[in-house]
Amino acid sequence: MFLTNTIGLRPAETGVLFAVLGIGGLFGFYLAWAIARDRAKRWLILAGCTQLFGGLLMTIPGLAAIPALRFVGAFLVGLGAGTITLGVPSILAGGRGGAEAFVLTFGAVFTISRIGQLAAPATVGGLISTYGFTALATCVAAWLVLGLLFLLPVKSSLFQGAPGQRGYSLTPTHREPLIVALLCFVPFYWLYWLYRAHGEVTSLAPSRSILSPRASVLASLLASPLCPVIVTLLVDALNKGAVELGRPVHRRPWVVFLWAVLFLPAAMALVQSDMNRAMREMEPRKAA
Repeated sequence: MFLTNTIGLRPAETGVLFAVLGIGGLFGFYLAWAIARDRAKRWLILAGCTQLFGGLLMTIPGLAAIPALRFVGAFLVGLGAGTITLGVPSILAGGRGGAEAFVLTFGAVFTISRIGQLAAPATVGGLISTYGFTALATCVAAWLVLGLLFLLPVKSSLFQGAPGQRGYSLTPTHREPLIVALLCFVPFYWLYWLYRAHGEVTSLAPSRSILSPRASVLASLLASPLCPVIVTLLVDALNKGAVELGRPVHRRPWVVFLWAVLFLPAAMALVQSDMNRAMREMEPRKAA
């Protein structure tokens, strides 16, 4: 109402503004992941200040009247809100360990939910105008049934029982990093690589922080913004394995994460290079 009455925005402009806010919330996942890793208090303060600054850009009339500042403000509000929404539960989960795994799992749900919120206005309107209300009700019922089907294999003990076996390992295979990057332009190869990489890293440096091979593929398909974190966790596992062998870490995780955000094939090539190095380091140990 403020944007409509004071700034004079039309409903369509307000809708676009809130879409930008939702997109900012998706990017809040990355900051929440940082909260789960280190110095939660500092990151939460930063998230709060970001949200406050964005809110001022959207509510001070002299600033909100400028379209560019208005959109920046909406993005920052969404960024701060998304960070806090994910960050606070991850801190609570950290009391039981595995905060990063919690953010990764909850982030998938959060991302799918945000994508649904962004797509809902146009989708709902299109369904009603073209096929009528019955088609919309049928789609909603179908999604509810699908959600119930996903619950069938879940054990009734949930988190109270002992954790099950984590996936399975695959025999490590040497690949040229440049070839891996180029093959990522072949449809679906990147999903095949993710599947293989998670199984092979489990063999080289077992870690409960990484996903199982099948889970990595599903998470990447259903919530693609999680890919940078999924790939970076592979480097974390390889670094931990190197330290246990008394060797220096392979690579700084933030380097792989940044490349994964900017250009995913390059990040995969870096991880493959680290996997090749881990295989070479394991050879003397196997020979002994």
